[in-house]
Amino acid sequence: MRTFAGAIALLVACSSTQAQPDAGDAGDGGPPGPAAVTFPAGFLWGSATAAFQVEALDTNTDWSAWAALPNKIENGDTPDPNGPDALNHIPDDIATLVSTNQNAYRFSVEWGRIYPTLDAFTNNTPDQTALDTYLNELAALHAAGITPMVTLQHFAFPSWLSDVTDPNDPQGWERPGIVDQFATFCSRIAGYFGSEVDWWITINEPLNLVVGGYVQGSFPPGLVLQVTRGLNVAMVEVRAHAACYDAIHQADIMDADGDGIPALVSYAAHMRTFHPSDPTQQADIDAANHVRYVFNDWFINAVTLGEWDPNVDGDTVPSDITIDPTLKGRADYLGVNYYSDTLVSASRGVIIPAPINAAIAEAYLPTPRPKTDFGWDIYPEGLGTVLDEVKPYALPVVITENGIADEGDVMRARFIAEHLYQAGWAIQRGLDLRGYFHWALVDNFEWANGFCPHFGLSSYDMTTKARTVRASAQTYASIIQTGTVKQADIDAMPPYGTPAVQCQ
Repeated sequence: MRTFAGAIALLVACSSTQAQPDAGDAGDGGPPGPAAVTFPAGFLWGSATAAFQVEALDTNTDWSAWAALPNKIENGDTPDPNGPDALNHIPDDIATLVSTNQNAYRFSVEWGRIYPTLDAFTNNTPDQTALDTYLNELAALHAAGITPMVTLQHFAFPSWLSDVTDPNDPQGWERPGIVDQFATFCSRIAGYFGSEVDWWITINEPLNLVVGGYVQGSFPPGLVLQVTRGLNVAMVEVRAHAACYDAIHQADIMDADGDGIPALVSYAAHMRTFHPSDPTQQADIDAANHVRYVFNDWFINAVTLGEWDPNVDGDTVPSDITIDPTLKGRADYLGVNYYSDTLVSASRGVIIPAPINAAIAEAYLPTPRPKTDFGWDIYPEGLGTVLDEVKPYALPVVITENGIADEGDVMRARFIAEHLYQAGWAIQRGLDLRGYFHWALVDNFEWANGFCPHFGLSSYDMTTKARTVRASAQTYASIIQTGTVKQADIDAMPPYGTPAVQCQ
């Protein structure tokens, strides 16, 4: 799930009161949409989670240590014992998937659970209980007719790779040898689980980890406005993804679902729309375009086209961008996480230093759009925009995350229908869209915001861990059953309600 958490207000409170008008129907403009959209046979209908957010006792991770530090998590929340304890409730979560007609599930395996110490990793002595638990989960998913998509790095690092008590020393992706270590981990996991997995995500939202850890300070290592250091991390993540991609394809020669394709590997990009805070100011327009390039394009260009842009400036002068064959073609599909819109200012608010040179606002924007419990605009048209942006790469696309913080469950049904309408319309415009994963399957620990944001199709009791499927999940189940979203059905839905809580 996303990075943009409690500390966001520190950095992105643009002082502009210029309201960004709503965009048009097809992405950011265009004619009205079709009366109905349909989805192809074989489409992946799923939901998603991340290991640290739903598992219990992930104590050998930097996030476990981070959450124990004072003032790092909203409301003083800690992941244990209040989380959903997913590994001990695998049948319950699969029952939710089945009862809502889903045929796919995206989850991550925890590096620090499988290799809790450096010695265990170096000597390749994984925790057998962890391996068996994940293998049992994969077997149970297949038995229920559910396709797994496995993420290998979803923000949390083993504690032996990231020390939250020493943020000034290299941590995580900054550690010497990390690219080779990650490639080794990817190779081993593909070897362990490859016979059960065809869809892989190497790294979840690599740029969000940079924002959280090196700009906002809300993620380990907790640095603020250390942009140069953060961008160096992003450059390592590019190479780590490419090395992991190669390692999976070398190790995973199995075909789990019998479709003749041994493995499909990508990363999950958090993509947003970016608008100028004041659309009458050229400086804001330019700033918005540049931030969009950095956040949406830079990483994708590297791992698909091989474009290496170390200045992160988007300059197409040949001397600025080179083609690196070790990066080119390292994505079999594109994973897109989409949540909302963003306003960018060149002069108002806390300016993120070069090469960003802009202030970025994501919560409580001065727009007429409805807001989520997280303060984000509900902006389904933006999903159409980012899907149109990735179409020229000519790769299959999977929406690997899309969801809403809605504790009262008064907005989620319409949110799902409107965003799936945009997804179906993108298919009609020629996009090779293969799947949609709703965030999240069950309420969970939402990083620096703790347990306040409720993204789950299911809630759970913090004591018994019993799941309760929310009413809005039936909207998702009905769309899956028919494979169709009708504009008339959306129009007949109740309007968006008022956020039940404020989680920013």
